Amino acid sequence: MWFCNQRPGREGFGASVGRRDKAYLTVRGYSEVMGREYQVAAIMAASAMFTLIGYEFIRSAATVLFKTAYGAENLPLVMAAMPAVVFGGVWIYSRILNHLGPQGTLLVTSLGSGLLILSCYLILLTGVDWVTVPLYLLKELYIVLLIEQYWSYINSSLTPATARKVNGPITGVAGLGGAIGGILVGMSAGSYGTENMVLVAAFSCLPAAGLSNYAYRRFGEPVQPEASKVHGKMGWQFLKANPMLLYLLSIVLVSQVVSAVLDYRFQGLLSTEFDGRPDEETEFQGKFFGTLNASVLLLQFCITPLLLTFVALRWVHILMPLIHVNAIAFAIYEPSVFSVGLAFFLFKAFDYSIFRAAKELLYLPLSFDERYRTKEIIDVFGYRTGKGASSVVIVALQNLGVVMSNYYLATAFVATSLWLALIFPLTRRAADNEAASRAPVSEKID
Repeated sequence: MWFCNQRPGREGFGASVGRRDKAYLTVRGYSEVMGREYQVAAIMAASAMFTLIGYEFIRSAATVLFKTAYGAENLPLVMAAMPAVVFGGVWIYSRILNHLGPQGTLLVTSLGSGLLILSCYLILLTGVDWVTVPLYLLKELYIVLLIEQYWSYINSSLTPATARKVNGPITGVAGLGGAIGGILVGMSAGSYGTENMVLVAAFSCLPAAGLSNYAYRRFGEPVQPEASKVHGKMGWQFLKANPMLLYLLSIVLVSQVVSAVLDYRFQGLLSTEFDGRPDEETEFQGKFFGTLNASVLLLQFCITPLLLTFVALRWVHILMPLIHVNAIAFAIYEPSVFSVGLAFFLFKAFDYSIFRAAKELLYLPLSFDERYRTKEIIDVFGYRTGKGASSVVIVALQNLGVVMSNYYLATAFVATSLWLALIFPLTRRAADNEAASRAPVSEKID
């Protein structure tokens, strides 16, 4: 989206204008717009960095605490509740957005997440096992809910040309938080205990909330149409009207099936490896995810900007499932902690970097509601429902006596192949949308 030459502040960036209007901007005004774009990107990336530092503390801790209480075999059971939890979370988000707008919604959900995590920590100290269930579900929900709001604001603030340059570094700065958090967990879990890692996650929400709120206060909110304020609900109607969004939702659902089954297989192998040593397992997982996030920085800062600048978007999207199909095939051929860990590692590495940045480019030509409402459906509800729906099936089959751990890798292979097939209609529709957004007004009326 391009913004008119207005002063920054509460009056906002202004309404979007097309390429044909860019000539009306003065040279000085255009440079000011570009400066604002880079500042917004930097501030929101820093917010994401603090959020991801905290997430690394709660990710490893919540998973180990749940497995200690109920066993790794019950991870699909708790994830089966995720669709209902996320649907409720997105519904509440949409209602808050209607009443408070983007700035108030991000502030409330950021501080609210911190308070909920802190409450779970305090209950943990009493020795109650059941709190590991809501804690596990909360860590799955809050991270995507906050991160997608950062991206909605970024996507409302950048031109496509700027986005191709900075989306990689944005994910890189955010990923730096994940690397720092994972390394710190690996260094401290053994000394301070798994439970205390949750406390750090709660307090990390404070600087994230402060920075993101500062961005809104300095640069203003995106212009929200009156129809959106009055009639906006969850945004399902936009999915029906835009086939590209439906294909994107389908890919997100399928990709998260891959993520879920690889995660379950990896967690099962780790539980066997570290049987009876939960703090050591927390340390290992902290180091694993810390190494993952540190390695992905190269992808985010160097590879992603180059790919998005010099390679067609369709080929960038095709590259992702192709890599995963080969890694999963290797894990099927020689299943082990190393091979399954490698497949899971590669999935997360590309999901956090190239796939994330390439996916965000698809939202740029869209309207306010499509960015702020359908994005939460696709990238919050879709991400977690993909895991949850697959978990429902896994639990049902386990109850029938099927040893699902024997089929996790085969399921991942099939789902990745479907992902590859869905890329072609997705990118075709995305190209049509982009062409329509560039068309002169007279063509759009005709």
